[in-house]
Amino acid sequence: MVQEQRPTSQQGSDCALLAFSGPIELRTMKPTTLETKAYWRLCLSESFVQAGCEYLQRTHQDYGTDLSFLSAFAFCSTPLWVDMSESLYNTVSKTPVLSSIAHIFVMNTFFEQFLGGETTEECAPKIENLWRNRIGTLLGYNIEANLDGSSKDPELIAQQTQMVLESIESQGLLSQRLSPETSAMGRDSRCWVRIKVTGLLPHPIALEHASAAILAARKAQDLDANVPYPGLPHDEDWKAALTGAEVTASDREQLLTLRATLETIMSKARDHHVRVVIDAEQSWYQPVIDSLTDELMQKYNTNGGPATCIASFQAYLRRYPQMLDYQIQRAQEKGYQLLLKQVRGAYMITEDKRWREKKMEGPGPVWSTKAETDASYDYGVAKAIETIAQQIRKRGRSDVSVVFATHNSHSVDKGLRLFEEWGLAVCCKDKDRDQLVVRKETAGCVAFAQIYGLRDDLTNRIAGSAATEDGFPLVVKSMSYGELAECMPFLARRATENKAVLEGRGGATAERRRLGREIRRRLIRWACFDMKV
Repeated sequence: MVQEQRPTSQQGSDCALLAFSGPIELRTMKPTTLETKAYWRLCLSESFVQAGCEYLQRTHQDYGTDLSFLSAFAFCSTPLWVDMSESLYNTVSKTPVLSSIAHIFVMNTFFEQFLGGETTEECAPKIENLWRNRIGTLLGYNIEANLDGSSKDPELIAQQTQMVLESIESQGLLSQRLSPETSAMGRDSRCWVRIKVTGLLPHPIALEHASAAILAARKAQDLDANVPYPGLPHDEDWKAALTGAEVTASDREQLLTLRATLETIMSKARDHHVRVVIDAEQSWYQPVIDSLTDELMQKYNTNGGPATCIASFQAYLRRYPQMLDYQIQRAQEKGYQLLLKQVRGAYMITEDKRWREKKMEGPGPVWSTKAETDASYDYGVAKAIETIAQQIRKRGRSDVSVVFATHNSHSVDKGLRLFEEWGLAVCCKDKDRDQLVVRKETAGCVAFAQIYGLRDDLTNRIAGSAATEDGFPLVVKSMSYGELAECMPFLARRATENKAVLEGRGGATAERRRLGREIRRRLIRWACFDMKV
C-alpha cells in the first residue's frame, strides 16, 4: 500500500485541507522504528512547545485570578495540608467567625480553581470558554457515597439524580449551540456527563453483596480462572447479582431501583446526544458496576446509532490488559460500540489495605509498582489506537472510542505519536509551526482528559499542538460542580487520592511555579517565558 505523502512546509496552513483529500489509507503493518522518530522531532521542536505557550497565554485569566490560583496550588503542594484538609475544613466551618472567612477564602481559591460552579448555569460560561479553545468538558455533579459507607437518605438521592438529569440537559443545550453539526463525529459533541454508581443508592453494601454473588456464580461455572480479581463481565452476572445467597431483599430492591435510575439517565442522555461516563470505583463494587455498564452499552451503544454509555477501565488493576482485549472482542461479537475511558486508578491505598485486612489469597488486585501500572496503561493506549486504526482501514469507521484520562505527559506523547504512526494523523506546517492534524474519521474516536484546574499546561499543549480539520476538541476537562458544602469533602478526597499527582512532576508544585512565571511575565514583559514544569 502506498504511504500518503505529507504536505510540505511551503503549503502553509492549507495543509489541513490537503491532508484530508482523497480516500483514507492506513498502514497494514506496524510502523518501523525510523518512522517513529518523526513525532519525537515534533515533540522536541521549538514550534511544538510554542504552540502550548500561545494557548497558555491566550487562556490565562487576570492577575487576581492568577494570584488566587497560586494560593490554591501553594496549599496543595504541601502534603501535610492535603492530609489535614477535610478535618481542618470541618472544624473551621463550625466556628462562627472563622466560618465566614473560610468560606470567602475557599470560594475564591480552591472552589474557583478546581470546580466549575455551584450550578450548571455557573458552569456554562467556563464550558463555553473551554470550547472556544478547542477543549471539551466532562461535567459531573458531586454525587458520591458517604466515605464511611453509611447510608444516604433516599430523598437526597432523588434530588441528586434530578441534578444529574439537569446537567445532561444543560450539556445537550450547550452542544447544540457550540457544535450543531456532529454527525461526522457519531453525534458526539464532547459535552459529556459523568456519574458514580455508589452515590445513586442508599446503601453501597448492596453493591458489595451483589458483587460477591457475581464472583461466586462465576467460580461455580469455572469462569475467570486465570483472570485477576475482580474478573471480567459475563452474560449471567446481573441475574447472579439479584439471586445470590448474600443478596438480601433490601439489596435486591436497591439494585432494581439503581438499574431503573441508570436507564432514566441513559435515556435522557441519548435524547440529548450527550455521552455519560460511568466512573470506575473500588474493586469490591466493580463486578456489579461492570455488569450494569456492560448491559447499558449493549442497549445504548448499538451499531449504526448514537452511542451514549462510556465505561471506565482502571489500568492499575492487574486484570486490565485482559479486560481490554476481552471487551473489544465482546463488543464485536455482540454488535455494539465500545466507548471507554482509561484511567490509572485512584484507590491504591484503600485497595491494598482492604486486601490485607480481608486476608484474601494471592496478590492484590492492584499492580504492586508504578512501573507495572504505567506498562498496563501504555498497553491500553497502544491496543486501543491499533484497534481503531485497523477498523477504520477495513470499513472506514471504528466501533471503538477511547478517552485517555491522564496527567502523565509521557502517556499523552505516546498516544499522539501512535496517531501518526498508524496513519490516524499527519504532521503539517501551520503558520510556520508544526501541528499534528487528526483525520476526520479518527477525531470522534480518540480524546485525552485532565481534571479541571489541574495540568492546564498539558491540556493547553494538546489543544495547541494537535487539531482536527474543523476544530473538534481532542481534549476534555473533567469539571465537577455543586454546592460548597458538598464539594469540600469531594475536593479533600480527590486531593488525598491524587496526592502523588499533586506532589509529583507536573503536579501542584509545578502548577504553582508555572503561575508564578506567568505573573512575572506579565509584570516584566521582557521576562523569559519558560514552559518547562
